[in-house]
Amino acid sequence: MEHSFQILDIIQQQFTGLLDGLSMEQLNQVPEGFNNNLAWNFGHIIASLQMLCYARTGLPVRLDESFVHAYKVGTRPETVITDEAWAGMKQLAAEGLEQLRADYRNGYFSDFKPYTTRTGIAVGSIEFAIQYTACHHGMHHGYAMALKRALA
Repeated sequence: MEHSFQILDIIQQQFTGLLDGLSMEQLNQVPEGFNNNLAWNFGHIIASLQMLCYARTGLPVRLDESFVHAYKVGTRPETVITDEAWAGMKQLAAEGLEQLRADYRNGYFSDFKPYTTRTGIAVGSIEFAIQYTACHHGMHHGYAMALKRALA
């Protein structure tokens, strides 16, 4: 499982690196032809980790639920992200991944309830949920790369 955590770490670091140095205007801009922005995509991976590994498995999320609801699937950017909010999002991403790692190691997911994703993928274990989360993070990193190119 450590490999799955390493993949999540790498993707999250690359995602943060992709966005570091951009202006708040760039992070908040929704380019023509897109439904969301760079900040939303980063917030979405933070919220999705909570949904895929905690909420969908029947466990309470380890993050303020209002944040999760603001960035869950089906939402769009509704607020402008500030410098302070952006710094907080980066901290939430790092802390969320470390909490997931600690919870996994401490057996927090012993009562994991299987679920099926909206795309029909059966998630039968926390290990699979963590691997699926890594794939989901990678997909949104790719979206962010396309969004960033669209801003240029």
